[in-house]
Amino acid sequence: MHEKLALPTSQCLSEPSIVALFQGLDLKSVNPVLWEAYRQQRRPPHPPAAMLRALIFQKIRQIPSWRKLASILKHETDWLPVLGFDRAPHHDCFSEFTKRVGPERLRRVFLILQSQLRLNYPGLGQRIAMDSTIVKGYSNPRRQKRTVSDPDAAWGVTVQKPSKPTYVFGYKLHISCDVDFGLPLDYLAAPANRSDSRLYYPTLLSTKAAGNRVEVVIADAGYDSKRNILLTLKHHAIPIIRLNPRRSKEKRKRRADYLLPVRRESEEWNRYYNMRTSVERVFSRLKEELGLEHLKLRRLQRVEVHFALCLITMAAIASTATITGFSHLA
Repeated sequence: MHEKLALPTSQCLSEPSIVALFQGLDLKSVNPVLWEAYRQQRRPPHPPAAMLRALIFQKIRQIPSWRKLASILKHETDWLPVLGFDRAPHHDCFSEFTKRVGPERLRRVFLILQSQLRLNYPGLGQRIAMDSTIVKGYSNPRRQKRTVSDPDAAWGVTVQKPSKPTYVFGYKLHISCDVDFGLPLDYLAAPANRSDSRLYYPTLLSTKAAGNRVEVVIADAGYDSKRNILLTLKHHAIPIIRLNPRRSKEKRKRRADYLLPVRRESEEWNRYYNMRTSVERVFSRLKEELGLEHLKLRRLQRVEVHFALCLITMAAIASTATITGFSHLA
């Protein structure tokens, strides 16, 4: 049974799809995780599930700050029963909530929602792609005579145009996503200078540990290494990783290619590799529709909260899209 939320009556609710989302979103399975943060403390001023709905609402509406979110809920009061509030929360409540719940519990919330997705989308998690994106940190690294305000951030390189690298001071979001459904499966947050190749195996392990039956792993040349290929084969998956010419003396193959179940650059290999664009579309939706690049937090743990909320929002939309009749939102 889903939690009963009131219907809005005012014309200020111009997004019926958002209302339908929150009416169909079942957070009973994640409620125990949220309440863990208050186990040894007094009763929270607002229900944790309502706070999470409000933060999902913020990402969907691309509201830039918690102060602005609190102001909207204060003046557009018909949103309060939709989200599960009795009264409008103060903006400090959102900061307190995210600090209490923390990145680890939000990660568990995401994995619970992702497990619900596997019930609605059979075959989810069998063919995956990995990639990362760099998000500019909320800090000025070139301030003179002062320390950097975010010591966890680092310089990373992103290539926006061919052969034209751009240096960004911030963080890296590394994800695995299903190439057939275009849905995120797992994620890691790291400083921007972390190598993609080093993040490959931890992401593969955590994706499989979440219950995904990974059969094919697709990645670009940044992940190419003999170690990553052998570790993928060890876990009974087919590695489709573009050859990095800087790591191989031969331009089109390497000595260990005879181990590959699918021959490099064959028709089947190219068909799999072309599916990698799915992960790029996931990043595009996170940036353009869910405010991934609107980072207003510092330090790695707080930044991971921001990443987790963006991915939780995407999982929440997908998990309720079929039930509520808005399958195009998945």
